[in-house]
Amino acid sequence: MFSRSEQQKQPFVGAAVAGPMLVALAIAGTATPAVGANSLATPITAELRQELWPVKVAVEIVAVDDDDGNAGPAEPMPRREVVVPDGNHLAFSTAVWTSRGRRDFAVDVVAHHHPRGDMEIEWDLRVEDAPYQTVSVGEYVLHRLRFGPRPGVGPEQVRISRADIVTTHGEPHVEAVEIDGAKYEVRIFALSARG
Repeated sequence: MFSRSEQQKQPFVGAAVAGPMLVALAIAGTATPAVGANSLATPITAELRQELWPVKVAVEIVAVDDDDGNAGPAEPMPRREVVVPDGNHLAFSTAVWTSRGRRDFAVDVVAHHHPRGDMEIEWDLRVEDAPYQTVSVGEYVLHRLRFGPRPGVGPEQVRISRADIVTTHGEPHVEAVEIDGAKYEVRIFALSARG
């Protein structure tokens, strides 16, 4: 069949073919593993701020009149709105001065599209109070006459902490809260911004 010289050449031919294949397998084994970011499910516009599914999110906190018709403190947070990608986490915060100290409001919102034009809103509300520190009568009078500094505030205390996931269809989600007789409404809007 084969002569002695042809049999000696055959192992070298097999090694010549197997060598590059082994090198290719070794290189493939050292490549980075596939991750979700490399998936075809990631839209090609993912690095742009204008995503395929934009959502218009707005948050406002308003002081509501109490039962006697007395208005609450000044508007804590005027309406703030932004257009973001679906599922983007937003954080809104503001602070107001009350007769008892500083009141901090923080609202975190994540909005998602749902079928039939519905919007799912994940929200988290946190209200903290930092009461004024005790001052003498003289320091208070100087402050009221605007000759002295505002009294300092103490450590913050959580007054309200609420969270929920709601579904809306074009209307805002309204959450009413009351702190020391002051009534507030937190209004969260989420609308699809697709054309």
